[in-house]
Amino acid sequence: MKTPPDRSGIIFEVGGQLEARDRQKNWYPATIEKIDYDKERVLIHYRRWSRRHDEWFHWSSPYLRPLERVSLRRQGLNPPQSPSVRALHHPHLTSDL
Repeated sequence: MKTPPDRSGIIFEVGGQLEARDRQKNWYPATIEKIDYDKERVLIHYRRWSRRHDEWFHWSSPYLRPLERVSLRRQGLNPPQSPSVRALHHPHLTSDL
C-alpha cells in the first residue's frame, strides 16, 4: 500500500483538517473524507458546503495546504505567548517592550 507524503501541517487521515482550493481559485477550510491509497488521492469536503462539492485531490496537490492555526500550533506559536511574539504575528497589537 502506498503512503501519503510527509507534508508539514497536514495529517492524511479521515477527519484530517486542512484548506483546499476550489475550481474558482478560492481557499476554504476542508476535511478529508476518504483516502484512496491506490490512486494516491484524498476526497475533500469543503466545510459549510454541500457534499455535492466534495472533490478528489492528488495528495501531493499544491491546492491542499495546512490550516494556518494548525501550522502555528505545530510551531508552538499559539497561546500562551509572550507579548513580543504576539506583536510579531498580530501587528495591531503593541507592546511596551
